[in-house]
Amino acid sequence: MFWKKKKKKKEEKAVQAAIGKTEEFPEESGITVSFTGMGAKVRIGNAQHIGDRGGQEDSFGFSDLSSQEIIDSKGICAVLSDGMGGLTDGRKVSEYVTARALSFFEEWDIEQPAWPQMETFIKDTNREVCEAYSRDGKPGAGATLVFLAVLNDRAFWCSAGDSRLYLLRRGKLYQMNEDHDYKNQLLGRYIERDGTTLEQAFGDAQGSALASYMGCPGMTTYECSVRGLPLQNRDRFLLMSDGVYRALTEQELLKREGESPQKMCEHLIGDAEAKQMPGQDNMTLLAVEYQWEEPSAPETEEREEEK
Repeated sequence: MFWKKKKKKKEEKAVQAAIGKTEEFPEESGITVSFTGMGAKVRIGNAQHIGDRGGQEDSFGFSDLSSQEIIDSKGICAVLSDGMGGLTDGRKVSEYVTARALSFFEEWDIEQPAWPQMETFIKDTNREVCEAYSRDGKPGAGATLVFLAVLNDRAFWCSAGDSRLYLLRRGKLYQMNEDHDYKNQLLGRYIERDGTTLEQAFGDAQGSALASYMGCPGMTTYECSVRGLPLQNRDRFLLMSDGVYRALTEQELLKREGESPQKMCEHLIGDAEAKQMPGQDNMTLLAVEYQWEEPSAPETEEREEEK
């Protein structure tokens, strides 16, 4: 780990302990947190598997779910980072990116617009990774990033690389961020009519290679939500590394829609593992569901009497 600012050892250990907490969600329903006075709650699930690889390079974490003060003032956040196996120290960088994102959330000023803060966080973290690992302007290590924050009735996110954020709403799955790979870069050139053809964009052998990620020298491509997404009851977000969505189709993801966030994560990772795909990449899946709390029976009766 490396830091641009000095932190107390106790704080540093607390952030480190928040990474990869699969074993801390043993309940069938996962973890549930409520916003005081909002009549809303968030249910959370997660699962991870090493796949057919020699080590786990995915890292993930959640903000402090035990602090009602933080939940009421800032909401909750989830973050996933996939270390790049083709570069050295992928696990170290994914852990750093995850810890850095959790620290950023702690410093988030909710009185200010979200997207400039997320943009600064991405640029600063990318620069820090480059300074620590790049050699002669060439990348030495890297990792993807997908960050989600839920505050009251809105969701905000930012990303770099090809880890995905999906929204599951009313039986339909929406990809909320773009894959920052060479194929999409070529498609952008095609749209701009620079001479690139669709055949070149979809047929390039390096199409799946990342064009942007944390630790990419001169990185200019990343995403930050500008206004945030107004949430609807039972909106469920899925954060996943490419090992998950390359193993499962969107239809296969939707088959687990009716399960709790925790069971959905566990079963989908199990579904991907059961395929026994050669060279299966590391798999990490997080689920964050926003849900209106149903009023209790006494409260409902009181409201009826008031009418």
